[in-house]
Amino acid sequence: MSDLSRIVTGIAETENDVLDFDNNRTWGSALTDALRGPLTDVVLDKLITASPQYIEDAYELLFSCADRGEIVDATLAWIRSTSIAGYHGGRLNQSDVESIRTHGLLPLKAKARRARLTRALSRHPRWEHITQWLDTTLRYYGPGKKAGGREGQVHLTLSRCGLVNGFNHYLTHGSEFDQRVAHALLGADGAELLRTDGQATVIQVAVPGDAALNAVNRYLTVDECLARGEVPLLVDQFLKSWSYGLACPDFDCGTLMVDCGLVFHSAIPPTWIVGIDTVSV
Repeated sequence: MSDLSRIVTGIAETENDVLDFDNNRTWGSALTDALRGPLTDVVLDKLITASPQYIEDAYELLFSCADRGEIVDATLAWIRSTSIAGYHGGRLNQSDVESIRTHGLLPLKAKARRARLTRALSRHPRWEHITQWLDTTLRYYGPGKKAGGREGQVHLTLSRCGLVNGFNHYLTHGSEFDQRVAHALLGADGAELLRTDGQATVIQVAVPGDAALNAVNRYLTVDECLARGEVPLLVDQFLKSWSYGLACPDFDCGTLMVDCGLVFHSAIPPTWIVGIDTVSV
């Protein structure tokens, strides 16, 4: 068994208490209980016996049956009372894993990616001619914000199924930043070298509910969304899946492969990390 196959750190004893979006069968009844204030049994029965064709149909029916503000407030309180699972994917070696265990997930610093990129790309026969451009390219895609600015950020996603089965290029090649730099330097050869460096690794993080809400709602705060009469992100994901699941008991959230990002501007502490697993992609 690989050393990376299963590493549990920090708050592993709380793993069963982490609210994992993909596993709606484990959290659906808890959200039902949380909504018993704004939703009467009559309303719940109406939702259960509905025949929505799409998730959005169930979501619209929910808000047509009871007070929207009360439903949102109750869901916000429920999220804030727990921890939400977030997932980070990459290609890691044992040293990378030990660093995460010790320091947590650190915000991207372009110059800190030099070691991994050199390790992966230096196997190319043209590397000695290309290496002179590495630092310039790191600055271009890092502080220079070419192709989007991720310098100083840590990214998680809400759905493990989405990360592993949907947008899994992080697992096949590593961080998006590394992919941009490698392709700029060596084209398709650079991408292929990234693919053969490290192992596909998923990191599960238990994010306190309030921190998760802040990380998802990064363009408008929760309070700003509420003031505009909008449903904050994360609240809408859970309510859509919950309302559809009432009418369709066999519904599995994991099939959605939701792409919902949580963005942090400081390190994710090691005490939040629940587990580190290698996966096949």
